[in-house]
Amino acid sequence: MLNLPNRLTILRIFLIPIIVYLIYLNTNTTNLIALICFIIAGLSDFFDGYLARKYSLTSDFGTMLDPIADKLLVILVGIILCYRGDISGINLLPLLLIISREVFISGLREFLAQGNKKITIPVSNLGKYKTAFQMMALILLILNPIISTSLIFIEVSGILLLWIASILSVLSGYQYYRSVFN
Repeated sequence: MLNLPNRLTILRIFLIPIIVYLIYLNTNTTNLIALICFIIAGLSDFFDGYLARKYSLTSDFGTMLDPIADKLLVILVGIILCYRGDISGINLLPLLLIISREVFISGLREFLAQGNKKITIPVSNLGKYKTAFQMMALILLILNPIISTSLIFIEVSGILLLWIASILSVLSGYQYYRSVFN
């Protein structure tokens, strides 16, 4: 059960409160450490899946825990960035769409589990792109106060990537819905 991919997933979960707290403190040093921890968490997401597939280390525990870790990372970092003011106004909409999609997909998984259906929801390429855009958006938004307030393009790029991620979230959520009910 505690193979390397699962340990990477658990590492990601342990990093989440550290990242959130460091962003909350909002100094150049804590933002830089938060950025490094977030990048490590993002890389752990990539490598846990890669290693599990490559070395046949998939497990029910990992299959259950990995999407939870991913959702917690994106949602909690998104919320603390809202609190800090990096995501505000109309730009809250993409984050709310992303959170709504994650809740919806969790509900679909619960529905499938309760019915003892053997339908699985495989990760699609669209879902992988969504994750990549989400991670890049959050990296830029964490990075923004570290670089300089004069480099507005980092903030704008982060928000733009967040909007793209939200569109991909809605599309991949619909794709998952169709795979369950068709």
